[in-house]
Amino acid sequence: MLRSIFNPDNLFFRFTDRVLDLMVLSLLWVVCSLPVVTVGAASAALYYSCAKCLRHKEGGAYRSFFAAFRQNLRTGSAATAVFLLLALLLTAGYAVLERLAPDVFRVMYLVLLLLPIAVACCAFPLLSRFACTVGGLLATSLWLTLRHLPRMLALAALYVAGAALTLRLWYAAVVLLTPALCALLSTYLLEPVFRHYTPPEERAAGEEPPWYLR
Repeated sequence: MLRSIFNPDNLFFRFTDRVLDLMVLSLLWVVCSLPVVTVGAASAALYYSCAKCLRHKEGGAYRSFFAAFRQNLRTGSAATAVFLLLALLLTAGYAVLERLAPDVFRVMYLVLLLLPIAVACCAFPLLSRFACTVGGLLATSLWLTLRHLPRMLALAALYVAGAALTLRLWYAAVVLLTPALCALLSTYLLEPVFRHYTPPEERAAGEEPPWYLR
């Protein structure tokens, strides 16, 4: 009885290990995102470590995070700058609508914002899996979003819900859980898409897809 209770492979210890990994990875994401322009590289690293180590149960989640962060820092930072500029333009557009347009147009505008959010939510997981230039990353993310629109809109809704929950319950420090939890859940939406564009021989071998966008 006691042996089964204290067995590290029992359900309780596996659950607590998973929650601890989610919390530590979320904290790493927050710390690495503090310069703001590094949010993209941190998000790519978070997705990679969640997909590889939490979902597929490979070891070294924290080591994988830092390795992916370093590898994607330059491209991720440049792409983040582009998305930040786009966010400023879209925010300015909403401010204009708020002054001049009826409520229905503002609601429509907010709904349409799910499209650029979906592109951003796709871009950094894509960067974590494939070698991309900034232009290739943005173009491919947009193409994948339009090609798999329902799935990508669900992805955007997932991250919007996670951000809203984090802001609403900030006093409960849910930010130590929501980033990695959203990244883990997003693997169920994105991995089937990524596998679809992986060569069949690579899928059969179980290798990392050598899909390079230059």
